Order: sequence, then structure tokens, then C-alpha cells
Amino acid sequence: MTQGRGDGTEWVSRFMVSYSMDAYHWSYVTDNYGNQWVFEGNTDSFSVKHNYLDRPIIARYIKFHTVKWNRHPSMRVEIVGCQLCKEQLGLPPYGKVEASTKRKSKKGSSCQAEDGHILSSKGWCSKKQNDKQWLQFDVGPPTLVTGIVTKGRGDTKRKHWVQRFRLSYSNDTKTWYSYKDAHHLDPKLFGGNSDKNTERVHFLNSPFVARFIRFEPVEWRGKISMRAGLLGCPFTGECGDGFMRVNEDTPCIENLAFKKDSWINKKTHYKRHIRHNVAEGHAMRAVDGNLDLRLESCTVLDNLYGKYPLWTVDLGRKSDVSGVVIYTWQGNGKEEENNSFREYMRNLDQLVVYVDDKIQKKGDEHDESYASGNMCNYISSRNKALFQKKLVLQCVQTYRGRYVLIEAWGRQIGYSRLFSAVLCEVQVFN
Repeated sequence: MTQGRGDGTEWVSRFMVSYSMDAYHWSYVTDNYGNQWVFEGNTDSFSVKHNYLDRPIIARYIKFHTVKWNRHPSMRVEIVGCQLCKEQLGLPPYGKVEASTKRKSKKGSSCQAEDGHILSSKGWCSKKQNDKQWLQFDVGPPTLVTGIVTKGRGDTKRKHWVQRFRLSYSNDTKTWYSYKDAHHLDPKLFGGNSDKNTERVHFLNSPFVARFIRFEPVEWRGKISMRAGLLGCPFTGECGDGFMRVNEDTPCIENLAFKKDSWINKKTHYKRHIRHNVAEGHAMRAVDGNLDLRLESCTVLDNLYGKYPLWTVDLGRKSDVSGVVIYTWQGNGKEEENNSFREYMRNLDQLVVYVDDKIQKKGDEHDESYASGNMCNYISSRNKALFQKKLVLQCVQTYRGRYVLIEAWGRQIGYSRLFSAVLCEVQVFN
């Protein structure tokens, strides 16, 4: 849409349009014959003239080249279209925010790393004031990032914001790449904020795909304090290794248990596998990322060496745990194995999930229930709930701990007190 100058008798009557993604390589909008398209412009300084393109274009930079005008080339322009890939990425609770340092503050106050996301009313405050500090976002599976947004600290009367910063990205937090525009050798220095509440948006000339993104302040007003956000295309498709969906409509989030150290009963206790087949009951099979539900791909708990068999996974460090997803054995379809599956269903009564920050000492025989950690939740055989293919156990509240434990309980009926529980895959999420 074009108009002429609003306070005079000047307008552009004919013009051409070119476009670019990087401001270096330009292309003209062409007509059906492949020639540069000369658009008809305005005939007065107030009317709005609409021109539609035969084919939409994708560009960041657009130039209007004046060809013919009345008195003087003067114009007002509005471009109509839709921008792709500019949705907010890495927002809580799905994204995680960390920082190089943070100022100590009372509970409920500002300055923590998690206060640094763009929707916060507070802000991250660095403990140290030098150019080695950073605010880091973990967006989950590597995702296309097309833009960034920054603001200052929002909950103080002081003038605290970042004026200039660099950007870096990584997929493993070990190898980092500094963001550079095309045709530039040096890392790009982004302009930051000039007050604490106005959003400063930068769309990237060279979008990139990454899991971890860092904002690295270089200059600041007062003290290093900021809020930041990422724009791009939300991840779609199958979650990669180390990620999971709680259900098919939720975003991919980190699976805290993926390929972590795990064991059955006491860690040093080796008499723990059903049917004398170590491979079939190996504890690590429950966290290998394989959703194969065949018995030979699953972990098996049984009460041959204890009344309450216990499977444990070490998350590696204290983590917030909001729930657990368990994929279970569904039988293999053969008649004789269906009989085994029916016996399995008849004898297993419930699974109980605990979160703990240390391993409680128990005897090798495991004749007493764990019951010493935070009980996340449990599921029983009532209405066959325990035997669904996928069990989602949301903790009654978020617990913080290093270990997640699953304890199996058998039915106290019938002549046989033997039972087993089959864990084909266990996923832990926050």
C-alpha cells in the first residue's frame, strides 16, 4: 500500500520493488515475462493505492525504487504479509533458564536466572559486573531461532539494563558458536535497551538451529540485569534422544532419566533378575530410550529376593521432578505367553513412585516397603489401570531429588505369592 506526502502535492506515480534476506544479495519483483515489474503508484497525495504481487516473496529487507513522481519523490508505504517463525521459544515451564552468576536474594524476590525470561516482571541480575557473564536458555530439542527480544530489570526503580550484548549458541554446552551475520568475521554486537520496560527486538539475518542460546552482556547501565526471549519456529516431529512428550499434544521436554545409571534393589545386589536371565531383566533397559514393548527389551522386577522389589534411577544431580511416564509390557500375542500375561496381571497389584535426594539403607531382602522418600504417586490394578500401555503419573507436588524409585507390590491372595513388574521404558519429567 502506498500514499503520497500528506502535507503537500508530492507523490510517486511509478516504482519498482526489490528484496533481500541479507541486505547484500537483491532480487527485483518481476512480472509474468521475467522483467522488473514497474508498479503503478499514486495519483494524489492522500489516496491509498493497493498493489498485489502475483507471487508472495520471503524477505527481510524490501526496497522501493522510485521511477516517476509528481514534483518530488515523496511516499508513505505499508507492507502487507505474514512473518514466519516468530513464535516465542523456551518459555516456562518447557524452557529452562540458567546464568553464569546470580545475586543472592530473599525467597520470592528477583534476580534469579528463572526471572530472566521475557514474560517475567522481574529480571536476572548478575552477581559479577564483567563481560564474562551470560544468561542461557535451553529450548529443548534443537530449534530454529530467527529473532531475539530483550528488556531491562522490571522490579526496581534503579536504571538497570543491558545496552549491548553478543549471542552464542550450542547443542551440548561444550562447543559454542558466536553468532555472526553473513559476510562478517567478527561476532555481531547487538544493540540492547535504553530503558527497563521497552522491548528491543532483533530479527536475525542468519537464523540458526540450536538447543542452548546465551546472551552475553558487553555494556550495561547500572548493573547487569536483563530479561530476554527467543523467537522462531517451535519444534515439530518426533522428539530426539533425551526428550519426551507427556502426551501427543505437548511440546518436547527433557527426559531426565535418559540413559542414566539405574539398578534393581540394592545397587550391589546381583540376585535380582527373573528367570535367571540377566539380559532380560537388565535395569538399564528401562532408560535406554527404546519404546520397544517386547519382554526382552524391558526391565523386570520380581519378588524372588524380596517382598517389595525396587527399581532406582540416579538422575545425576538434584532435579525438580513433576512426574513419571512408564511404558509397560502388553504381552506378545501368543497363546502360551498370553497365559503368562494373565498371570502377570493377576499377581501384580500396584506400582509406587518415590523421589528422594539420597538412597535410604535397606536390607538386601527388601522385605519392607521403601516408604522413606517423597511419594510422587502410585497406580493400582483397579479397573486394570496398571496394565495400560502408557502410564502417566503426575506427582502430587513437584519434588526435588536426585533419585527416582519405582516399587512393585504384589497381591496378597491365592496360593502363589510370586509376582513381577515389567518396565519397558521409564521417563522422568519436570
